Amino acid sequence: MSRLLLLSVLLLMLATSAALAEPASALLKLPSGVTLHYVTQGRADGEPIVLLHGIGDSWHSYDLVLPHVPERYRVYAVTMRGHGWSDAPANGYTQADFAGDITAFLEALDLKGVTLVGHSLGSFIAQAVAVRDRGRVARLALIGSGPGGIGSETVRAEIQQFVRGVKVPLEASVARDFQAGTVSGPVPATFLETMFRELMLAAPQLWPQAAHALYDAGTAAALAKLTIPVLVMWGTKDAMLLRGEQDALVKAIPGARLLVYEGAGHAVHWDQPERVAKDLVAFAGRD
Repeated sequence: MSRLLLLSVLLLMLATSAALAEPASALLKLPSGVTLHYVTQGRADGEPIVLLHGIGDSWHSYDLVLPHVPERYRVYAVTMRGHGWSDAPANGYTQADFAGDITAFLEALDLKGVTLVGHSLGSFIAQAVAVRDRGRVARLALIGSGPGGIGSETVRAEIQQFVRGVKVPLEASVARDFQAGTVSGPVPATFLETMFRELMLAAPQLWPQAAHALYDAGTAAALAKLTIPVLVMWGTKDAMLLRGEQDALVKAIPGARLLVYEGAGHAVHWDQPERVAKDLVAFAGRD
């Protein structure tokens, strides 16, 4: 191989690596007037994968997953309203409000054949989008989820009480405990610092209002009508959404499949990002 050709190959490899390490950032103003921040990665004409995060997080929730997604997929990691750099309206934090934003996002970018992925709150919103979808969502992947949200009234009441009681600005110790409690093993310190910071950016009005988005009976009831492939991903050390919720979710959705991650916590994609990416790519590549 000539030196010129070798140099060209090395430059291409570096450019590809940089592209994966630094997704392109963008803002999209929806017809409602709400602007969402999102990042993209991969070929512009690649099959679309749209990622939604949990409460208090942002697109950065998928920082550890993105490097493992092949370039042939076009990934859109979205920051939902009230989080990160996205707009934070004074009101509008129900499942329908969040889902309306994501549906409008898909329509504005004319995305079709979408593999829609959500974690925790993002998984509840992904369900709400899917049951109202008109042909844009082809597959649905739910991480740390439950039918319509947190189905257990006891667990839901506890978490709603906590969410409503969040005082802003958050104390650093509270932010650290909140984020660290979603994983079961060690994760890169720099990543956790990013997630602590993102949690501090969440709008004050998000917390009390988003308590209502943790469950929606209408979404839960509509799951039986889904006809798209659905993958449920759950960690055995998830203390928030227990195995019973996963079994109920799989039972509620025709043909849904459960993947169990031994030893992973609520944020499976933080504990085992490489495996999650591999499983998502395999799921997205299904005919």
